[in-house]
This record gives sequence, C-alpha cells and structure tokens, in this order.
Amino acid sequence: MPHEATIRWRADVELEAVVLEQFRHGPLRAADVNAPVSPVDAFQQAFYAWVQRQMREPLRFISFGLDLCDTNAVQDLIQHQYEHDEFKAAGPLHLGVKLENEWVHEIGALAQPLREAHPLLLYTLFNLVDRVSGKTVLIRTPGWFLCEASCPHWEGDESATDDEVSGWMMDFYGGDKEVVDRFLPSVLRPQLCPDEIRFPAKVPGRRSLNQVLSENELRRLQSGATPLVTQVCVELAALHRLLRRAGNRPLLYDGYEARPMYSGCTFVLENNERISETLDDYLNGEYQGGEATDYSCFLTFSDQKQGIRAQYAQWSLALQMLRHVDRLLALVVSP
Repeated sequence: MPHEATIRWRADVELEAVVLEQFRHGPLRAADVNAPVSPVDAFQQAFYAWVQRQMREPLRFISFGLDLCDTNAVQDLIQHQYEHDEFKAAGPLHLGVKLENEWVHEIGALAQPLREAHPLLLYTLFNLVDRVSGKTVLIRTPGWFLCEASCPHWEGDESATDDEVSGWMMDFYGGDKEVVDRFLPSVLRPQLCPDEIRFPAKVPGRRSLNQVLSENELRRLQSGATPLVTQVCVELAALHRLLRRAGNRPLLYDGYEARPMYSGCTFVLENNERISETLDDYLNGEYQGGEATDYSCFLTFSDQKQGIRAQYAQWSLALQMLRHVDRLLALVVSP
C-alpha cells in the first residue's frame, strides 16, 4: 500500500456532507489531520492514516492501492466500457480499489518442505488464498488458470477428458492435430493446476472430509516443524480467523465491478511456459477489448451511521487479509 495515493476530485461541494459523516460515525481520527485546506483535505488525510493503521507496512508482493474519487472521476475512468451506464452513484464519494501491475510469483523449490510437513499444506495454502481473493481483490492462482484454459478449449469443463473434447477440438482447430495435442486436458491441466492443488489425495487416518487443514491442525503442525513451516501455519491460521469473521460479506467487491486489467498478483506453484502463455493471452485480449481499467471496483461511501460503521469494518478485514497474504507470500515465494 503506497504512503501516498492519487486523489481524483473535480468538485468538492457535494462531498462535504458525506465527509463530515465519516468523521462523526467512522473510525477516522482528527489527530491525523494537519492544517487541512478543506473538509475534503481533512478527510483524505484521516482516511489514509486509517488505512496505514490497518496495513501497518506497505505490501511487497501484492499490487494494491486505494483512490478516493468523486462521481465525475469514476465516470471518466469507465466511460469506454459497454456497461458503464450500470454505474449508479448512490452518493458523491467513492473508493477505487486500484490494481496497477501484474506481478508473477511462484513457490518453486520452496514447495517441497511444505509437502514434507503435510500432504495437504499446499492445498490449504492455495485454498485460503483463493477464499481471500474472492472477498478482496483477484489473485490469479492455479485454479484461475485452469478456468481460463477450459473455457476456450474444453467448453468450460475443467474436468474434461481427452476423449470427451478431442473431437470438438479437431473441428474447432480445423483438424490441426499439433495444436489440439498442445491443449488436450491431459497435457495442459497438469501444467496449470496440478492435482495436488486441485484434488489432493486423502490422507490415511485423517477423519475430516474437508481437505483444508483446520486451525487446530495447523497449530499442531507447528510442533517440531521447521521455522518456514511454523510461520506458514501461523499466517494460514490468521487467514482462517479473518475469513470466519468475514462470513459471507464481499468486503471489497460490494460495488461497481470495473473490469480490471491486472490482478493483485499471479501466484502459482510453478511459473512455466503454459502459465505465461495463458496470462499473456488474457492480458492481450483485455487490452485489445479496450474496456479494462486499473481498478477492481468502485465502492460508494455510505452517509448513514450503520452503513458507515459496516463499511469500515469490512474494509478493515479486507486490508488485514491482504496484509497476511502478503506476509505469507514473503515466506513461500521463490527468491
């Protein structure tokens, strides 16, 4: 999270009433404001100070920022989108969730000590990152790449077999067997989303039907573990707790979806040619489409007491989740 963020204002008259409500009912502190030139200036100082308290330190592995925007600024940013009319401003002040880069991270050789610690630890790691991604900002994990590949090549069936799709693919690719062979499920799927992440084998003697290691299992796994495994378990347990607190709330997706070009990051088991090819094809397609933005979502600030308190509670959980995922990536991303 940058120490400074872009503020996009065109006019501040309509914003002042909403800004004052943020101070009345939100967690913003007047002590964080220094010589403001307007209520809007006071708000931006107090808001980013609050953000810094949630983050504690800048994110190193996740591309993420927050912009404060008025309605005119949002409309400028999405004007080229086909569905831009679906943006209905319920208020004059909006929070833009910004994704400016596509950083690619792999676990690589660091996966082996996690496998040796427990056969479900890697699966648990990617599962929890996926769940955080579903509530905050997109993180492209192996499951995203499998979904992206299955749509054009296997008619959207991630579990397709070669026999089920080879005939359709031969027709689609004009009988080009070389191309078809490159995109057969048995060839492409293991390179994008290996079975140990997708469908891990059941562990003998383990009674739980849920393949995700529980918080208690992660705690027990720390006993006698290496420092790496211990710290990974600590971060995963923290994500368990935050996700439990969040429940079904969307956190950073409760607004206008702005069709982001980039994600928070790409995070895979191994960065190979097929991963790069799939990502490049997707980004090129979004660029050519001309509708993508640098924003994941625009969320409208509430001007009601309960709404304001609920929003800041959600955003705080989201920022804490991203902080713990960033710490997790710092542990497991191959240098």
